[in-house]
Amino acid sequence: MQNPFRFGSVVSGEDFADRRRELAELGRELAGGQHVFLLSPRRYGKTSLILTLLARLRAQGLLTAYVDVFRATTAAQLLELTAQTVLRGVESKPEKVLRLAVDLLGKLRPQVGTDSRGKPTLSLEIGHSPRSVLAVQEEILALPEELAQKRKRRLVLVFDEFQEIQRFPGAGLEKAMRSHFQTHRHVSYLFAGSRESALRDMASRERSPFYKFGRMVTLGPISPQEFVPFLQVRFKRGGLRLTAEMGDAVLAAADDVPYNVQRLCHQLWALRAGKVDRITEQDIGDAIAGIVEQDAPHFSAGWDRLSLHQRQVLQAIARSGGRNVFAGEFLTAHRLGSHSSVQTSLRQLLKEQVLAKANGEYRFADPFFREWVALRLP
Repeated sequence: MQNPFRFGSVVSGEDFADRRRELAELGRELAGGQHVFLLSPRRYGKTSLILTLLARLRAQGLLTAYVDVFRATTAAQLLELTAQTVLRGVESKPEKVLRLAVDLLGKLRPQVGTDSRGKPTLSLEIGHSPRSVLAVQEEILALPEELAQKRKRRLVLVFDEFQEIQRFPGAGLEKAMRSHFQTHRHVSYLFAGSRESALRDMASRERSPFYKFGRMVTLGPISPQEFVPFLQVRFKRGGLRLTAEMGDAVLAAADDVPYNVQRLCHQLWALRAGKVDRITEQDIGDAIAGIVEQDAPHFSAGWDRLSLHQRQVLQAIARSGGRNVFAGEFLTAHRLGSHSSVQTSLRQLLKEQVLAKANGEYRFADPFFREWVALRLP
């Protein structure tokens, strides 16, 4: 029987752990015309949530489009990608996509083809110089509202990993986007990102073009009341019983991060399906040990890139937790030196996403890396 636990890829349908509250809240806001900034830690299933949300909105009669900003490395590429996805969100047939593109973007000499999966592709003549980008961005940024009005339906347009636009050369695109988007009355924008501090700054810093443009929503862990039953149903397929107590133990071992939970359960299934009838604490420990062994080369390579002091800080947090890292007793016990040196190491470890910080506590972004470090404590 196929392992029912999937990780590392976008999931949908029955593989999606149903975030009912988040889907209802985001759907209500976007369908009602509200713009939203969705802040999500890495590996929380943000993209799967967004694509499930868009499918539900389409079922309600709304138009949708999804732009993955990671696919673009320049402002010109992002503009072309935006035009492509918005047009495909409105029309699926290549000839109709071309007709729309010629009608609305005729100056850019649009050409339509099909990719290897039979989906329409659109190419536009956009130069990469600042002057070329300025010449076309007005038309493309106006496109979402024009199409929504033309179809007389609300369009929900998603920019995933939106904070990445700040990496593009030049400083004009972000301001131009805000200037256009604030006039759009038939388009709801969802700006999502996994670099939380960067996206939060874009939405809340007074000098940012997108200051107070929309509501901020932070994606948290899936509630145990939803997640544990989801896991139990899947374990049952292999004749494995997961009690509520062991379900909570799985979530705790994975730090409640959906990716980590799915991976741990995948390993549990691989180790125990068809061999035992229920999951025990020992099984969870064995599964964690298996993952740590699988990822050891990756962990070792990452460890080699760290400074000696950064390694000391990680060892201290693995041993004693990360709540009182600046306390004199903590610094002395772990021989970490000055407050400022610890602060410097923590800042870099946060930047590299080795650590995360929540409610004043520093923790490992990957609990399996924490276990790897703990195994090597002196």
